[in-house]
Amino acid sequence: MKRTSVPFLLLVPSLLLLLTDACTSDPVHDGEVAALGPEAPGIPKGEYHRAGQPCLVCHGGEGPASTVFTVAGTIFAGPYNATMNNTLGVDQASAYFVDDNGAMNAATTNCVGNFWITPSTWNPAFPIIVEVFGPTGSGIPMPGHIGRTGSCATCHQDPQSLSAVGHVYVPYTPPANATCPVNPVAGAGAL
Repeated sequence: MKRTSVPFLLLVPSLLLLLTDACTSDPVHDGEVAALGPEAPGIPKGEYHRAGQPCLVCHGGEGPASTVFTVAGTIFAGPYNATMNNTLGVDQASAYFVDDNGAMNAATTNCVGNFWITPSTWNPAFPIIVEVFGPTGSGIPMPGHIGRTGSCATCHQDPQSLSAVGHVYVPYTPPANATCPVNPVAGAGAL
């Protein structure tokens, strides 16, 4: 019986590809991405998606998003209330940041409350102090500092608990003529 074999040199590239892929996969990061769940129905990936979620899980350089942020988050209209599920984003709110070297930067929210800063704009030295402003109100300083990650929702999650400080918010009532191309309530899906 004649035995047919694949030459060893043809197998080498395939083996290297498998080994390289196995070495670059991070199961912890993959789990964090999977824990975010699916996209909200009717809201495409982009500036309006995943309001209130930890942005740097995907936008922190490990992917799957191709755009990298140094600081990103969502500002909501008022404190979280489980019976009201008030996770309406605030349009035109601002977050002002000062890093450990005294370098400053700011970001303005879109209509779902999302804001972000890219490394080409600002690459801060941690820790960072922050103050948020509503579209017409005075500033609200964060009592502590951002110590290790620029993803606000890493700590600011609902409901508030011993391990989560609740979402970032400012007092805000949207104007009657407010418009947004998607539903400005986090996770609500299309209009």
